[in-house]
This record gives sequence, C-alpha cells and structure tokens, in this order.
Amino acid sequence: MLRLREKLKYMALGGLIVLAGFVFGNKNKNTEAQSGAETVNELTVRNMIVLESIRVINDDNVPQVVIGWNENGGNVSAHSPRGQAALSVGEHGGLIQVGNAEGKIGAQVTMNENGGTIVVRSISGSGAAALAIYEGNGVVYTRDRLGNISALD
Repeated sequence: MLRLREKLKYMALGGLIVLAGFVFGNKNKNTEAQSGAETVNELTVRNMIVLESIRVINDDNVPQVVIGWNENGGNVSAHSPRGQAALSVGEHGGLIQVGNAEGKIGAQVTMNENGGTIVVRSISGSGAAALAIYEGNGVVYTRDRLGNISALD
C-alpha cells in the first residue's frame, strides 16, 4: 500500500508539471514563422542595427533611397526620375554630388587629407567652374563651353 501511495504522488506531480507546461505554453497567441517579405504600414524603432544596407524602393522595385556601407565607408543616395544626390564618407575623406537623371554630375564637393574641391559643371555643355585647395595652395578655374580654361592661383 505504501508503494502505491508513492507512485500516485509521483504521477500526480508529473501530471501537474505537464498541465503547467500546457497552460504556460498556450498562454501566448499562436505564432507563425515568417516567409517572404511582409508589408508594415507604420513602424517605430528607437534603435536599429543594420548589417548591410537600407533601401527604399518605389512601386516598380527601383531603389529611391539607399543607405549603405562597405569596408571603405558609408553612403547615402537619393534617386528620382529627374536626378540624383549622394553623400559618401570613407577613410580618407568625403564626397557630396548631385547629378541629372542620366548620371551626369552637375555639382560636386570633395574633401580628403590634402584639401578639397568644389566643382560645378554644365550638364548640357562643357562649361565648368572649380575652387580647389591642395596642400595649402588654392586655385580657381573656369572652363567655357568651347573648352577654354582660365585659372587663378
């Protein structure tokens, strides 16, 4: 009789453990594994870690804004049917540039360990103007639509 009582105690304890596992396991709503991309209408994030890049795409799956990085540095670019703009930074400096829809650069600012440049180009012709500083020396130059260059040191 004593052995039967001990076995019933162990069986009751085991039953309580199983019941507790069942209750706690079903306390949360059912979860499903994610497959494919999911569309979220609104998302608020306080801190987000991205391992490669963030892309904002349009309805045709064409990137409109890209934030990314590689071993040389990081970049942010925005694209539209009328033009594009980019900001890049790397180990030796940075770059800001603006161009038209065909990819021709109209304005550019660069900076590195030796100095920097500001260049404005005519997208439709060959005219340009630039201000540059290299190792402490400055130069201003212009190029007219015929390709003639004028420089001022």
